[in-house]
Amino acid sequence: MEVKRININDLAPGMLVADNVYNSANQLIVPRDVVLTDKAITRMRFHSISSARVYISDETAKKPAGPTPGKDNSREASFFEKLRGTEEFMAFNTDFEKSIPVFEQKLSAMLKGSADPDNDTLTGIVDDMFHSCRTGIQLFNLLHCMRNFDDVTFSHSMNVSLICGVLGTWLNRSKSEIEMLMQCGIYHDVGKLMIPKAILDKPGKLSPEEYALVKTHTTQGYNILKDRKLPREVKLAAMMHHERCDGSGYPMGLKGNQIEECAKILAIADVYEAMTSPRVYRKALCPFEVIRLFEIDGLALFDPVYLLPFMENITQSYVGNMVRLSDGTVGQIIFINKLAYSRPVVKMNENDYVDLSKESDRIVMEIL
Repeated sequence: MEVKRININDLAPGMLVADNVYNSANQLIVPRDVVLTDKAITRMRFHSISSARVYISDETAKKPAGPTPGKDNSREASFFEKLRGTEEFMAFNTDFEKSIPVFEQKLSAMLKGSADPDNDTLTGIVDDMFHSCRTGIQLFNLLHCMRNFDDVTFSHSMNVSLICGVLGTWLNRSKSEIEMLMQCGIYHDVGKLMIPKAILDKPGKLSPEEYALVKTHTTQGYNILKDRKLPREVKLAAMMHHERCDGSGYPMGLKGNQIEECAKILAIADVYEAMTSPRVYRKALCPFEVIRLFEIDGLALFDPVYLLPFMENITQSYVGNMVRLSDGTVGQIIFINKLAYSRPVVKMNENDYVDLSKESDRIVMEIL
């Protein structure tokens, strides 16, 4: 059989893996000679794997492309596509576009001198945008539409800061604690300004040397911030936001309670924002698909005290929304299963209800 490298978006259950699949930390994610399942492909997405080498049989090559007969394959505008046409999004988008150059100028100026950052300006920008939204989920929906910025570092920091604010609200934190969490988001990736842009924007897999350099952004960020007039939590969050509760993170391999609370909360916001943003090697993921990734691998990596409220609030907000399932059928979410947040009950028509927690072959792929 022929061996061919297939993009993550074109992989399908039933394909046979020809080589071991590793993530950027050189951890084995899918071993060779394993038949791909939907769960294996989802794990690859979670670890930002862009492609895999698989065996292509004559039967696979002859399979017709295109929609499956008998399914609802009509292509209507998605929920997020419709949202982009509203006045509220246009106003939010305008404010966002005006803010990114200010973020870049203020953070870059901090790196060039020994002065403290203009924290009042940066925090004020995020706070104004945060309070311009009626609810946290409205803010999430608007951010899902904000995916066209060339400089990922500054737009990502703005997005993560806003998500930290929403998560702080869902965790019933005080106003001062929410402000501190948003500051963690503002400064968490400042160390990336010390990494060559060509490496940060590289579309293919990083070499071991390049990945090792990128990983230094946590310690470099802490060193930039440690003597500045900022909360202690903000400095530690820059250092620890890639630590994971099972000890698999970096730079120190900390576990559980060794990781600062603010860094644990920031880590969830950071990963969610990255997964719902498009990359060269994949499209932006649907919120339900990201929640599914958290359910598969996330409960070992992130603190459930913060992750579970995050998942519940996001999924509950979509009750009543129309969605497209992975087989092309369309229905309405009517109930969220707290034992499987990513697998709601979907009403397909007047007398047909699908409990996705009992169907391993179908998942929510798109919100309509």
